[in-house]
Amino acid sequence: MVRILGGKAKGVALKVPASARPSPVRLRKALFDYLRLRYPKRGRFLDLYAGSGAVGLEAASEGFEVTLVEKDQKAVALLKENLHRTRLQARIEPLPVEVFLPRAKARGERYTIAFMAPPYPMDLVEAFRALLESGLVEEGGLYILQHPSRLLLPLGERRVYGENALTLVEVRDACGLSGKL
Repeated sequence: MVRILGGKAKGVALKVPASARPSPVRLRKALFDYLRLRYPKRGRFLDLYAGSGAVGLEAASEGFEVTLVEKDQKAVALLKENLHRTRLQARIEPLPVEVFLPRAKARGERYTIAFMAPPYPMDLVEAFRALLESGLVEEGGLYILQHPSRLLLPLGERRVYGENALTLVEVRDACGLSGKL
């Protein structure tokens, strides 16, 4: 059972599609404890490969303006149901991430946080590189990749939660990141 951990929808259970691998409770709790302090005014949160929406809906519950990107139509139907159950607001983009990123860039969309938890069989480094190159995160914002803890990336800050890890890459200024892949 996956539940919202904090904010307005705390305790609400989410339905999880068979295709999803929800982020572990310990990882989500640590992530949002950190984000709550770092971004007291919140901002815009992008959840790529949203699945059940556990991370994105947690962000919405905490007061972020959220966009959920998910291509699996069964997952999209459950995202809509989970939005209704939580009584939260979020924009759902029923597209593959590789289609969404250039469209969002062309529209000039900007986010405070871009979170990505791709299916682990994917080339995670390439998926994260595409996100970093999209330039969708504003100055002072974060690109975040959830990945197996055995994967080591040569940039950003690494936080390990059992078999999962987060790599956080800060956008330092309009010209750069806190590292390169």
